[in-house]
Amino acid sequence: MKLHSHYSSSKGNLYTVEAEDGHRLMIECGVNWKTLQTALGFDLNGINACLCTHQHKDHSKALVNVLNAGIDCYATTETFDSSPGCLGHRRAHEVENKTLITAIPGFQVYCFEVEHDCPGCLGFIVREEKTDEYLLFATDTAYLRQRFAYKFSIIAIECSYDHDMLQAQVDAVTIHETVAKRLLTSHMEWNRTLEYLRDHCDLEKCREIHLLHMSGDRINKAATCDLIERELFINTAYHGKKDQQASPANSIGNPWDVV
Repeated sequence: MKLHSHYSSSKGNLYTVEAEDGHRLMIECGVNWKTLQTALGFDLNGINACLCTHQHKDHSKALVNVLNAGIDCYATTETFDSSPGCLGHRRAHEVENKTLITAIPGFQVYCFEVEHDCPGCLGFIVREEKTDEYLLFATDTAYLRQRFAYKFSIIAIECSYDHDMLQAQVDAVTIHETVAKRLLTSHMEWNRTLEYLRDHCDLEKCREIHLLHMSGDRINKAATCDLIERELFINTAYHGKKDQQASPANSIGNPWDVV
């Protein structure tokens, strides 16, 4: 399994998961339709489904276009309802916390709720059926309260800002306090990201970590990426740094056990 990060910021988010047998899965569609098509090389063959985490437009902007292109989309009722033409579409599949999706060729997906500032926000665990590898995908959340009792091959996780850099901006009045307060309650600070990875994840089989949704002026991307990589001894990437190569992992048993 490979994860490709095409866009990952507050301006737009788009990721694809590629299985060993050629099946592909889109996660997020938060750019305009033309940009999405360009990012994917105007090749939607093998895109078996799209997962959308929540209704904010930097994650769902092209949702109706993806549906109309004949791609099955999975999201909460609230997410579909926020985009005209989506709720009730024959390709729109409503899911919720603890939904297990088994209808996507090549993959199984488990949905879990995350802590953001709009209703119906989800994270996903993606299992590639052929290799029995697992991906944790969690973005736009202040923290994760779940502990998953199995090993991930790839972790893609929110790492939005540095508290000290944010405080410096508040002190310099280059950011309004209300914006800063929103970040504290809706996005994950890098220390919390590292704590979750180090203390609540079994990293034995993890070969790569992707840091998502990093705010360019509120975190040092390269330094944070390098620090986490040195701390955990796992290849760590951020948007703009080349994708890591995938390698097969061993079976890890029941993937849906949650502590």
